[in-house]
Amino acid sequence: MNSQQIFNLVGEEHFYLDDFCVSQSNQVVHDYLFNWPNWNDKILNIFGPKKCGKTFLLSIFADKYSFYKISCKDLTNSSIENCFSQDKLIIEDIDAANEEMLFLIFNDFKLHDKYLIFSSQLESSKIKFKLNDLHSRFKSLLNLEILNPTDNLLYQILLKQMSTRQIKIDKDLLLYAINRMERTYDSINKFVDAVDRESLINKKKINLKLINKVLQYQ
Repeated sequence: MNSQQIFNLVGEEHFYLDDFCVSQSNQVVHDYLFNWPNWNDKILNIFGPKKCGKTFLLSIFADKYSFYKISCKDLTNSSIENCFSQDKLIIEDIDAANEEMLFLIFNDFKLHDKYLIFSSQLESSKIKFKLNDLHSRFKSLLNLEILNPTDNLLYQILLKQMSTRQIKIDKDLLLYAINRMERTYDSINKFVDAVDRESLINKKKINLKLINKVLQYQ
């Protein structure tokens, strides 16, 4: 793993864990997960908006502690048997669930006191499961939320992504963009992709005109 780097450039302390930015927005989730196995609840749900870093963080966690990870859409009659054989399991994206299989896995892990992590965009009690028993199970779950980033964190993530892609941009232009873009991780990814693409196509230095063009379509 990469070494952790501490930053405090614009007032909000955070660090990078294998390129995942840990900050106020996700600190609670990070701290709970990486305190494994000293958990109060062995079954929990990590939720947050699209592109908030759930998959990235859970992948780092799974690699470190040898959790088996599978997406809910990949649950089949054959893969579910492999899930039953695990003592430590992560099931992602339960918003679009195979409910019967999810119910069987939940009951198995609960019965045998094994570790099980779900991820979703919604808090588990707000997911509209058709199976009443499944809905009841998820109402009682511990839910940990990854929030959308603050302005300070937006700045740091944008700076990091721009640097990774070797995109040179003035600080003032970066702050200008942050003040005009949606405060979501998805918007960050789309903005950086668009700036990178426009600068390569036009082969010009990034300026205010280019930034405004990108923001217009965000």
